[in-house]
Amino acid sequence: MINLNELKEGNRICIFIRHGEKNINDFGLTDKGIQDTITFAKLLCSINKKIVIYSSPEERCVKTAKLINTEVNGNNQRIIISDILGKPGIQVKDETEYTKLTNVMKCREIYKEWKIGLHEKAMNNPEFIKEKIQNFFENTSKENSITLYISQSGTVACTGYSLGLIDYEANDDDWVNYLDGYVIKLWQ
Repeated sequence: MINLNELKEGNRICIFIRHGEKNINDFGLTDKGIQDTITFAKLLCSINKKIVIYSSPEERCVKTAKLINTEVNGNNQRIIISDILGKPGIQVKDETEYTKLTNVMKCREIYKEWKIGLHEKAMNNPEFIKEKIQNFFENTSKENSITLYISQSGTVACTGYSLGLIDYEANDDDWVNYLDGYVIKLWQ
C-alpha cells in the first residue's frame, strides 16, 4: 500500500492506485476489498488535505472511488470519470488490437512483452505514455490538495514504468497489489 507519511508535505500530490480487491465472479469488489478500501480512505482523511478523485469507468474502480469519496468527502464532491484511466486506458493505442491480446494473454504477460517493445500496434510506447500522463497530472491536480487516480493494474503498471517510478515484475507474486501504486508531488 502507498506510504501515506510522504503525503503530508507537498503542494500538489498525485496518487495513482489500483482498485480494491476484485471479485473474480463479477466486476465488483470482495468484502475484503471493500473493508481495505474504507481503511485506506480513513488513512487518507488523517492527512487533512482536500482530496479530488478521478476514476477509470471500470465498475470496480468506480466502486473503489465511491467508497473513498464517501469517507473523505461525505459524498459532497463528485468523482471524475476518465477514459485515460481505463476503457481503454492511456497505454492502449488500438482497442481492437488490445482486446485481441487480452483474449489470449493475462495483463501482466502483455506488460512484460510491452516493456521489450512488442505489441506496438495495440499499445502506446513508454515515451508517449509518459508525456500524456504527466500532462494529465498537471492539468487535473489541484494546489494544496491530493488528487487520487484509481485504475486497473495494467494502467498503473504501464504509467509507473513509463514515468521511471516502478517496474512491476510480470509474475504472480510481484504484480500490482490492490490499492497500491505510486505518488508524484508537483511543486508548482
